[in-house]
Amino acid sequence: MATFKAEVYAHQRKADGTYNIKIRVTHNQRKKYLATPWYVTKDDLTRSMKIKNQKYIDYTDTLIKSYRSKCDRLGMGAKGMSVEEIVDYIQQDKPESWDLDIAEYMRQHIRHLKETGHEGNANAYQIALNSLVKFVGHESVSVKEINVQMLKRWAAWISAQDRITTGFAPHNYLSKLRAIHNMAKKEFNDEDAGIIRIPNSPFSHIDMPKQPVPEKRALTVKQMGMLTTLPHEESVKNVVNRYNLALDLFMLSFGLVGMNAIDLYCCTDCKGGRITYERTKTKNRRADRARISIKIQPEIQPIVDKYRDPTGQRVFKFHLMYANMGTFHHAINFGLKKVAERMGLEGLEFYSARHTWATIAQNDAGVDKWTVHTALNHVDDATRITDTYIKKSWEPIDKANRKVLDLVTQNSVPKKPLNK
Repeated sequence: MATFKAEVYAHQRKADGTYNIKIRVTHNQRKKYLATPWYVTKDDLTRSMKIKNQKYIDYTDTLIKSYRSKCDRLGMGAKGMSVEEIVDYIQQDKPESWDLDIAEYMRQHIRHLKETGHEGNANAYQIALNSLVKFVGHESVSVKEINVQMLKRWAAWISAQDRITTGFAPHNYLSKLRAIHNMAKKEFNDEDAGIIRIPNSPFSHIDMPKQPVPEKRALTVKQMGMLTTLPHEESVKNVVNRYNLALDLFMLSFGLVGMNAIDLYCCTDCKGGRITYERTKTKNRRADRARISIKIQPEIQPIVDKYRDPTGQRVFKFHLMYANMGTFHHAINFGLKKVAERMGLEGLEFYSARHTWATIAQNDAGVDKWTVHTALNHVDDATRITDTYIKKSWEPIDKANRKVLDLVTQNSVPKKPLNK
């Protein structure tokens, strides 16, 4: 049977001091040498010209594995073939003749995310794609361009930019491209069939930039008490006042244990004084579909009634007010800017409602960390199997939420007329 070995030959040194890695194919006592796309320097080699750089060892091992897999399919038929015939056979559909526009592949993924209601995640991928395209200088990016040196240069380029949004540092950009790259390898490689169209794994050979520690965005108990008593503005009939909307929805999210905007927009189940939903952000990654049920407490009942969907299609009428999550998010964020101004804050994000509930629950209301963890609908890998044996009870979450809301109520102040 044919055997394969990656080798470098001293007499084939290029003018720039590099050596091309060759795959030596031996069959029926005859040899043939196949060039690869990889070039190494003396730093990558031992004194005896053996490859020592693990990156290139991994590359060639993957390629050789694909060649062996193809030969295995020939069975005993390979015995009567010449080494030239073996080489012709294993080079059919070789990776060098195949390419993928990774930028367009990412665009397709972004469209899929938007179509399935994952606007936030789609926007994150879009930001990464915009950066990648700007860095390389063209709209199309070959998957073959994604290598270690390119990733290092991109990370350095991102860090040097003047405008970097909070929390979207080099790690976030590179992690999005890594996810797309892995997705493409899973789709277009077939190791069992010996087809390796994307042999490189550049993300395994770089030190990913450290993920920034997220800024704590929680309000204090007193600040939350102040927010609950901010007066509404007078609004024109049939015109949505975005300040009032943001004020209502921040309190609604807080009262529903940090329910995300997309879940408020999409939820359809409100029975027996409870809102039950599957958390959009994680439902596709969990066996339980990230299902959770929150009791509607008296403090937020008027808000629930105010925005009730008259058609009965969903719990709230936000889908009638806004065509998509993008415009819904924009309206909330626009209104929150004015809410922040009224409170004397530098900024306020909708997600802060979730952070605030969790922080007050644990630090001020005395709720244990496990209950906070459960209330936020998180999963602990250490107890994942145990959780399958335990029937879920929403009562601990209800009690915790009651403690939090009582504490905020105690720290609220009477409403004052709004200065116009």
